[in-house]
Amino acid sequence: MVGKCMSINFLQFAQYPNLKYGFSVRQDGSMHRRLERSNREKYFRKIGISPDRVVTAVLAHGAKVALVSGKAAGTTADDADGLITDEKDLFLSVTAADCFILYFSDPAKNVVGIVHVGWRGLLAGIVKNIVQAMVTNFKTDTQDILVGIGPGIRKCHFEISPGDKIKYGAYPDFVLERDNKIFIDLAGIIKTQLQDNGILKEHIEDSGVCTYCEEKEYFSYRRDKPKEVQPMVGYIGLI
Repeated sequence: MVGKCMSINFLQFAQYPNLKYGFSVRQDGSMHRRLERSNREKYFRKIGISPDRVVTAVLAHGAKVALVSGKAAGTTADDADGLITDEKDLFLSVTAADCFILYFSDPAKNVVGIVHVGWRGLLAGIVKNIVQAMVTNFKTDTQDILVGIGPGIRKCHFEISPGDKIKYGAYPDFVLERDNKIFIDLAGIIKTQLQDNGILKEHIEDSGVCTYCEEKEYFSYRRDKPKEVQPMVGYIGLI
């Protein structure tokens, strides 16, 4: 599947036939890295990717971004929530079950990246870190970077406690109060941070999908409250 993907389709990515990316759906099964290895392998084979060519971020819900090479194919990147590479036939992957997955492409330098963005990582600066990692390692011009924002929990359902409101003090425009409850527009903060780090507004494409709302299509940790997280997997690579 070239220039497009399963479940999501970023129009700005479609013009680059060497880009392959995607996001699994509920029907593909849980993509938990440790518990559902068979599901992951089946999914990647179905879309024409050898599981041996996939690098998986272990996830620490932090702000670390790792540069990976072909030597990392088929392995995991410990304590990283973001991955970048310029190598072909190497697919970067992260999982999420309400958190956002961001897809990065610099078509000028043939560099791709992917990052898992939950509220902790967002506030810790992972968006800034992945942009800086692309600039530092590949001399990427931020104005060349294209970003796709995948499905995630939206402002309609991401409720926080009153005590956590202070954590979002730098983003008052994205703190919403209704019916005596407080909700956060994480996607709005993501877009603001991307632009603050040099990404052009017209190069940011949002799927607009809420994982909580779309129960038939996606798992949602907050909605389903499973004993074990049942995540989707997102991936991106150059072919």
